[in-house]
Amino acid sequence: MKKINKEHIFAFVIIVITLLVVFYYVFQTLTGKEKNFTQFILINLLPCTFITVIDFLIVHTIYKYLKVRNIYLHVTLDLLISSVFSVLVVFLINFAFSGFSTFNSNPEILKSSIFIILWNSIVVLLIEIFFYSQRQIDAEKTIAIIEKEKIQYQYETLKAQINPHFLFNSLNVLASLAYEDAEKANLFTKKMSSVYRYVLLTSERPTVTLKEELAFLDAYVFLEKIRFGNNLQISLINQADLSKEIIPVSLQLLVENAVKHNIATVNKPLTVKVEITENEITVSNNLQPRASVEGGGIGLKNLQKQYALNNKAIDVLKTETQFIVKLPFLD
Repeated sequence: MKKINKEHIFAFVIIVITLLVVFYYVFQTLTGKEKNFTQFILINLLPCTFITVIDFLIVHTIYKYLKVRNIYLHVTLDLLISSVFSVLVVFLINFAFSGFSTFNSNPEILKSSIFIILWNSIVVLLIEIFFYSQRQIDAEKTIAIIEKEKIQYQYETLKAQINPHFLFNSLNVLASLAYEDAEKANLFTKKMSSVYRYVLLTSERPTVTLKEELAFLDAYVFLEKIRFGNNLQISLINQADLSKEIIPVSLQLLVENAVKHNIATVNKPLTVKVEITENEITVSNNLQPRASVEGGGIGLKNLQKQYALNNKAIDVLKTETQFIVKLPFLD
């Protein structure tokens, strides 16, 4: 919960004064007794303000430490604790002025206690409304941030797949295949279309199954293998249930990240390993970095943000010879 600003303090003072005015006229109506308005306000303003502040602190403490999820239990607990405290305050004040005679049969104390409990209940409910509205505002802001992060990730993912470099390289390969191997060119075209179709179809989905992602990865790896040949070695070992869920395009992004940031030549082939267990996915590659790379690490950072939104973390480990990323499955 955010700190209370001056506007909130001013609003509570106004509420206290307004409630006292209302209570004054209610008292006049119910009892028929005349009481000096100014005297009534001045006598009750300080103790009622004190009780209001204590009520606020009690509600705030319960929100902060007890973490009661049931709203009805929460309000009941607030009312019970604050009412007991308020009545105790009444008895202590009367004891300070009257001594032990306070505990004798005294109808005025009973009236004061009823007044305080009624006052306290209204104040606690108003405070609960205040905290509820604050939580709603915070929740809306959080949702807006999450949606912004998702939109940004979807945009970055889409941009990464339809960027001019990837498209240019794929079309160059396709043009070469058209003259050399018509059948392979036809298969390349189908795989390429499936890559773009998958990206477009999953751009608004929060998760996909492992089965869907592996089919997409297979199409992507086919395109890259045609381009790099034996310079790129990609192996896959899967021991997990294919119905498990992950972030869309996450495996492809990690494979592409390895290809983008490392050299892949005849003398220095790039080896990428995808190992899938029941608990996580590990994507690793031998480290042989390029001299310069555009937009280094943006895709991986966006992926980390997406997993963070799902209360999951990606493990990234870089050694002298290996770059390793571990993805958890989503619940």
